[in-house]
Amino acid sequence: MKKICLLTTGGTIASAEGAAGLIPQMDGAEMLRLIPALTGVCQIDCQELMNIDSSNLQPEHWGVIARKIVNNYDLYDGFVISHGTDTMAYSAAALTYMLKNLAKPVVFTGSQRPIGQADTDGKANLLAAFRVAAEDHFGVYLVFANTVIHGLHAKKLYTKHLNAFGSINAPIMAHVAGSQLIWQVPVSQKPAELLALRDKMDQRVFVLTLTPGIQPQLIDMAILAEYRGIIIEGFGAGGVPNQNCERNLLPAIERALKAGVVVACVSQCIYDGTYMDCYEVGILAERMGVVSAGNMTLEALLAKFMLALGECSDPGEIRRFLRDNTYGEVI
Repeated sequence: MKKICLLTTGGTIASAEGAAGLIPQMDGAEMLRLIPALTGVCQIDCQELMNIDSSNLQPEHWGVIARKIVNNYDLYDGFVISHGTDTMAYSAAALTYMLKNLAKPVVFTGSQRPIGQADTDGKANLLAAFRVAAEDHFGVYLVFANTVIHGLHAKKLYTKHLNAFGSINAPIMAHVAGSQLIWQVPVSQKPAELLALRDKMDQRVFVLTLTPGIQPQLIDMAILAEYRGIIIEGFGAGGVPNQNCERNLLPAIERALKAGVVVACVSQCIYDGTYMDCYEVGILAERMGVVSAGNMTLEALLAKFMLALGECSDPGEIRRFLRDNTYGEVI
């Protein structure tokens, strides 16, 4: 029987009513006692990392989770991370990049309703997560509502619906059907190199969501605030207002690039990605040096950007890092 470690971080799944609404309170042992069906699935140890709402979870916490996995890697066959849903996709993307040469399953899950409630989805999600963690497939996954999603392609789509997450610009990895997993992909060949932790991250990435009427001065403010990277959530396929708009953003982007700030563009649309080689509003920005995110979600791009800034100093090297397609997330 495989040995799996549950790492708890809080979130709705661990929440109960507090003085000002739901707040994480339950520990991992309490949650596990509520799921007798786990008996026979795997052997489980539990380690408490934090007990916070994921809206309060920061990049420093990604490092805490990643280092705990690295430090316990040889003791377990896989890991399950209970996590709040609001930033789970960010954490799953971050750990995909931070755990280089990962050869075991790392599975994120949580719930839309506290596990102590009668109508909770937390029990089913945790059970499914442990089933995935006990499989031979490896990598970072997000498991929710019996769906297994790659860590770089998950996005929260619903605030209340139990089927909260979708797989963006990539097929799902597997379905959980009772005690069976129906994988859509074969087991990959395990990496030859040993697991390596990549936790040197620079958080100075500014995310700018474009709206009609947005002021170019916001980009100048990011430069003055010493951000090293800017993510523009562009219109459609990656549209950025240009010389045909009274609020042309291109001069401000040029000032950012000259100041050594790396600029990337991701689509505001959920599906189909960013293709800046189609319309003038994308082509002109890309010619200046703006990096197109391709199929990446904002969550994946943000985590990758922070890691790129942490590991690289030269803007050209950072741009190459962002364009790297090791996990198939760009194209």
